[in-house]
Amino acid sequence: MKKSILALILAGAAGVASADSVNLTYDGQGTYGSTLTVSLSGGLFFQNGSSSTNIWAGRLAVTVDGQSAETYCTELTQWAASGVFDIIALPDAPRPGEGMGQTKADAIQQLYNATNGAMDVDTDAEAAAFQAVIWEIVYDYDGTEATMSTTAGNVQMLGVNASLFNLYRGYANANGDKTPYVAAYTNDTAQDMLFTVIPLPGAALMAGLGLAGVVIRRRRA
Repeated sequence: MKKSILALILAGAAGVASADSVNLTYDGQGTYGSTLTVSLSGGLFFQNGSSSTNIWAGRLAVTVDGQSAETYCTELTQWAASGVFDIIALPDAPRPGEGMGQTKADAIQQLYNATNGAMDVDTDAEAAAFQAVIWEIVYDYDGTEATMSTTAGNVQMLGVNASLFNLYRGYANANGDKTPYVAAYTNDTAQDMLFTVIPLPGAALMAGLGLAGVVIRRRRA
């Protein structure tokens, strides 16, 4: 695994909050994932106005300030696109909107931390299930595991590996490590994305001063 310092300075005591922006180019489908049939309800629609479509679920390939990376997305109501993205704390994403809140953000943090920042998610089926759980957290999760379902709620999906989905939703709801190592990259007209960040040495002290550097996990060669 390669790592690259993007030299981001993030404000806020938590060390991951709104303070910077990046130029992000959407390069298409990433290394792992598959196409799912996704249906929306509860007043949600895809960007083209439909309530059901076949959509890629898995890693997305992007270039962030000239550096190649892979990521996952937080939302379904906008398509992935290139642009200038703001870096914000996870509870405040996705945008536009009021944000997912701390309970859902904690679930995503636990999911990432239990899978080594998603680096252990390295098959098509795993990546699709991982992305499916993220969507379920954002749109359906209320703090109980039962609300993450591929067959009920605001988001329903066909084609997800049930065993992997259940494994990952268990990680998200396991009351595990909630260390905020995931930041949101947001754009009002494009699909928001997630990036794993790791505090550099001394980051805890810097966070107390309102500053923290981060390392972004890059795409593996």
